[in-house]
Amino acid sequence: MLLLVYVSSAVKPFGTEELTELLVKAREKNSRLGVTGMLLYQDGNFMQALEGEEPAVRQLYATISQDVRHRGTIVLLEEQISKRQFGDWSMGFRNLTDQEVHALPGFSPFMNRSLTADYYRHDPTGCLSLLALFRDSH
Repeated sequence: MLLLVYVSSAVKPFGTEELTELLVKAREKNSRLGVTGMLLYQDGNFMQALEGEEPAVRQLYATISQDVRHRGTIVLLEEQISKRQFGDWSMGFRNLTDQEVHALPGFSPFMNRSLTADYYRHDPTGCLSLLALFRDSH
């Protein structure tokens, strides 16, 4: 199986309704493809983890990277995995600008760091720590 984590920037900020619609469609498609993962959104930036059989993940990422609603898609991490890290999630989601996130036990400024490639370029595996934090908070 393949784990692929990427970041991108929205062409225009997503509102709650747009994020909900995106999430509903992603969950439906990912379920059909056997892909699991997590999507984080903050201040117009996305970070997404996709995991599943390699052809399905690569096909899905190719489709995502062509989506006109965002730009600057950069892969942070690509690795073969033997076990899913987000196996119970057709697509987990957190909007990091929601105030409820600030109330999570263990909230720290770590969660407010930019979801851009510049921050994770020197330590690409750091993105997994951020994603796992939200996976484990549910």
